[in-house]
Amino acid sequence: MDERTPQELKPLRVFVLTTEQSAEAILQRLLTPLRSAFPDMYVEGVVSSTYPKEGIHLFETSDKLKIMGLIDVVFSIGRILNMQKRIKKRILENDFSLVLTIDSSSFHLPLVEDLKKRGCKAKFVHAVCPPIWAYRPNRKPRIANTFDLLLPLFRFESPLFSDTRLPSLWIGHPFQSYQPVKKDPIEQNILLIFPGSRKRVIKRNLPLQLAAAKKFPYKIVVSVACSTLKKEIETLAPGIDTVDKMPEQKILAKTVLALATSGTITLELALLSIPTVVTYKIPLIDAIAAKLAKMQVPFFALPNLLANKEIFIELIHPFTSVKEVVAAMKKTLNNPQPIPFSLLHHEILTSHTNHEIVKKIVENTPFSRAFNEG
Repeated sequence: MDERTPQELKPLRVFVLTTEQSAEAILQRLLTPLRSAFPDMYVEGVVSSTYPKEGIHLFETSDKLKIMGLIDVVFSIGRILNMQKRIKKRILENDFSLVLTIDSSSFHLPLVEDLKKRGCKAKFVHAVCPPIWAYRPNRKPRIANTFDLLLPLFRFESPLFSDTRLPSLWIGHPFQSYQPVKKDPIEQNILLIFPGSRKRVIKRNLPLQLAAAKKFPYKIVVSVACSTLKKEIETLAPGIDTVDKMPEQKILAKTVLALATSGTITLELALLSIPTVVTYKIPLIDAIAAKLAKMQVPFFALPNLLANKEIFIELIHPFTSVKEVVAAMKKTLNNPQPIPFSLLHHEILTSHTNHEIVKKIVENTPFSRAFNEG
């Protein structure tokens, strides 16, 4: 037990690690209450180039780590290993008390394992439960023996590690404050497209989504996940209106349908009660890899997984065609499935308070006593 008084402790030093932009809302979910408890906290780490820089010292941008699927990993392996090497050196040399890793366990797990082998004394907190319920459940002991605390987002994940040494606290999802959009009672004439947040994914999916959208008499608007993708999207969709990230209320109110590349965006749209068709044209080699990994899930889209039924039609395979997408869009427009907001909200809204979350994060660190006495 650390016997120093709160006044004798140095400021809390935290290193944060994200590999993609969608993880940054989760990071904010953790940093906000931590900063409230420790106003002089020092935060450094890896975030995207668009992440607000107030209060965080950027070590490296995560833009270089926008990878998905086997092909992206193969092409990026040198860059990945080099970045991991520099991150480990920085953490080992700079006396951080906490290391927060968000999602992407395939990237973070070997990094944390090596840091511990090298004698790093930081507490390693991992947010987002690795999907052992979907594939490779044999990873469970390795995960449990590596991280010091797991922070799952969804209710059903909360007990998954209860039979291991790994403490777990369900923190809920950053979207838990979302409410259904109030639709424009007169005009609904917008078709939204969310093509993804990685260049290769956008190149594979936006032309397909755009071709299908043009078969309908609606105004097409394409979401740009981050500013670095705007030029790419404008090249693939010349003359089409774009918006940054999630459109404002007045656009959502007039939205009749959305096309979304599979990802967190599908949950966001479901909570906003926007009818959606989920498309994801993946490389054939990735489809084969998923088959070999024996993925044990009936659905890929988060709303479908959480509800355990098809809310949004999902077309996720290498051979998705324009005809197939158009048929799914017509079916959704003519006979939309009710979106069970209450059920989805129940699965993401935790009962744990910010105080409980911070207490668990700093537990078994020198800052636990300072927090409890604060």
